[in-house]
Amino acid sequence: MKKRLWVLLYSVVCSLFFVLLCQAQLPSQQIDAVGIVLLNPQGQKRFEPIGSAVYLGEGIALTNWHIATNAALLILQGIDVKTEDQLLSYQINRTDNARINDWICLVAPNADRLNRDRKPYRISATNTEGCIPYNLTQWQAFRPSQPQPSSLSPTVPMKQLLFLDRDLEVAVVKLDTHQFDRIDLSPPCLESKPIERGEQLTIKSHAYGRYPAITVTATVQDNKPALRIDPDPRVPVENRYAAMSIVAILPHGEADAVGPGSSGGPVFNRQGRLVGLVWTGQDLPDGTKEVWITPTSVWLPQLQQAGIPDENLRTVLNASCPVRLS
Repeated sequence: MKKRLWVLLYSVVCSLFFVLLCQAQLPSQQIDAVGIVLLNPQGQKRFEPIGSAVYLGEGIALTNWHIATNAALLILQGIDVKTEDQLLSYQINRTDNARINDWICLVAPNADRLNRDRKPYRISATNTEGCIPYNLTQWQAFRPSQPQPSSLSPTVPMKQLLFLDRDLEVAVVKLDTHQFDRIDLSPPCLESKPIERGEQLTIKSHAYGRYPAITVTATVQDNKPALRIDPDPRVPVENRYAAMSIVAILPHGEADAVGPGSSGGPVFNRQGRLVGLVWTGQDLPDGTKEVWITPTSVWLPQLQQAGIPDENLRTVLNASCPVRLS
């Protein structure tokens, strides 16, 4: 009897050990809500990294204005697009900016260089060779970040642009989410409380196109947000613009954790709530780095009041963060 009992006990222990061993070896399906924004122009076979974004649930993602429009591509090429020709803002229930469906086409240099009024581009209602859509999201996809890339992390096409605002440096996009059913995403809640000076923030982004996302901690330097002109040295001075920003500092030795590709990357407080998006920054002489953040406390109320006719977006915007216990 005792022998049979010991055999049974041994069998149970071995089975339990085997189950635990298998569970330890299985890859986690937990995938971060931060993701890389990939660009795939028509006629090209591969995606190229262009920025970062954060998934809020309900098929809704956030990124920067300059990522969702053609601004980033044109600015870095030194193309001075006149203010009246830019897509400064957009909302799906408004018809005051029909340019959302237009294309901007680069024009070959003219031998008559004395004609300074001639623009280096033309606007077209149709796509022809050498043209870039104002709504760049139609060429883009979102890939959630995870520690080890696998087939569980899909490349999800951007389905519809819902909102744009250059002064806020925010774009709201709807994704084609049928591929999200087989992965476990944990969207953050939106923090309405303003960021405070001295607060420690966590930044996640795909700096320099790195995948998975890089995480770094920054300290808030400002007392309150303000309109600040982009300091990015890659952007010609005449093409720079201002957006609502609050500045945080990366310590010496970690400046490379934020850079090109970080635009649209989410910024979290210690409670894991979304407090903003990275949109630009600059290196400082002492080896530290300024990271400019467009704060949730500024653009969330405007999005809530905009009355954008999308039920999924309203669900995300009106969701309350969990009550703090301390």
